[in-house]
Amino acid sequence: MHIDFEIDGRPVQYFRDAMVGTSGLRTAEGVIEIDSPLSPSTHFSLALKKQRTVELYGHQVTVEKVRPLFFAGFRPSKYRILIDGITSVETSGF
Repeated sequence: MHIDFEIDGRPVQYFRDAMVGTSGLRTAEGVIEIDSPLSPSTHFSLALKKQRTVELYGHQVTVEKVRPLFFAGFRPSKYRILIDGITSVETSGF
């Protein structure tokens, strides 16, 4: 899963590897890790909604993932990228 967006004209890419649970923000300067495959909360959670917030280029970037209640592994999740609380991108995928 890849979601491309911009912050102050700079390209940023959110990525997530569903097999190992890694997710992060890729910028020209490097990668900011959001979810680590070594963290148990990456793999085991009963919550349907997960929010992670990081600071990037002086802005609060929130990645929100909402998974479906039934058959979550077989149905796409909904993703929202918020920059300073304002929705920048909305999409769904695995």
